[in-house]
Amino acid sequence: MSLWLALQTLHGRGLQKLLPKMQLHGRLRIWVCLALAYLIIMGLVHLFHLPLRSNTLHSHYDMTGEYVMAKHRASMQKEMEKLEVRAKAAEKLHMDPEEQINILTKIFKKSDENADGELDLNELSSAISKKIKEHLSQALRENFYMFTSIDNNPKNGRISWEEYHAYFLKQRGYDDAFIKNHKENHRHMPREIKEAIMRDKAAWSQAARDDPNTLTIDEFLSFRHPESSHATILTIVEETIGRLDMDDDNELTPQEFSDPSMNEVPDDMTLQEFQQERLHEFKTIIDTDNNGKIDRRELLMYIDPRNVHHAEKEAVLLLGAADVDHDGVLNLEEILDKREMFIVSKLVDAAKSFHDEF
Repeated sequence: MSLWLALQTLHGRGLQKLLPKMQLHGRLRIWVCLALAYLIIMGLVHLFHLPLRSNTLHSHYDMTGEYVMAKHRASMQKEMEKLEVRAKAAEKLHMDPEEQINILTKIFKKSDENADGELDLNELSSAISKKIKEHLSQALRENFYMFTSIDNNPKNGRISWEEYHAYFLKQRGYDDAFIKNHKENHRHMPREIKEAIMRDKAAWSQAARDDPNTLTIDEFLSFRHPESSHATILTIVEETIGRLDMDDDNELTPQEFSDPSMNEVPDDMTLQEFQQERLHEFKTIIDTDNNGKIDRRELLMYIDPRNVHHAEKEAVLLLGAADVDHDGVLNLEEILDKREMFIVSKLVDAAKSFHDEF
């Protein structure tokens, strides 16, 4: 009997050692099967151009071609004119047409999610939204490295105008001797550099909150990339509330937000059209809790460049300007025909576009 018990004990121990190995092999087989299934699915996606996700955005804009070609084209004419102005500015920079074509072709292929050779509003909005987020993230990274490199005389956690001005001139090829001894009126400098200094000085004054002669790292972000600065967005929110809040309850009603007498009405819109569009934005975009009022949080979310409505609005403008056959989508030829406009849009240059707006 004792021998039998001993054999049973040894057999049980063998099973205990073998069982984990069997479980491990079973799990390994499962993972191998899942990996093979994934490869097969991705192969089918690539072969038949199957969409990996829905192209439908929960848009606050009517994303149909008919709407774009009719109502929105008229109501956003002024914004399209701004794009044209930026396009002409790009032409003055003598940008290489071949380089523009290469850039836009790459972006087109990357944005064409279903590889059908056309960009609809959803694909265009999605591509612009990604570009905006990339720019904002890059701006935050660059701000830190630039701030720490400029803050050196002395290194005290603040950048003085003198420190920044020396950096500015050095970036434009001036040596230390010139920077130290140049005249403050910059009389002998080229006109474009003098104008850039004046613009920087004005932006510096707006960003400096505590000390007019120095900037903290957050203020420096407001100075260099106001669209990325939470402080700048909060300032815009406060200015908007202060300007439109007639009953001083720190919230905006539909009437206050859409009042033409308290807002700048575009030249190409009637007062009624402006009011209707503002009311539409109030109800469909800004008033997220549907309580009939806009508070600071909702207004901040609306102004935040990461809000998808900024990308959607830009997409509507670009489609309205470039869709010459009015089919509600853009092919590569249509984009290249308007390449100067697309080059300065948020689809390509989100940084320049936002800096023109803020």
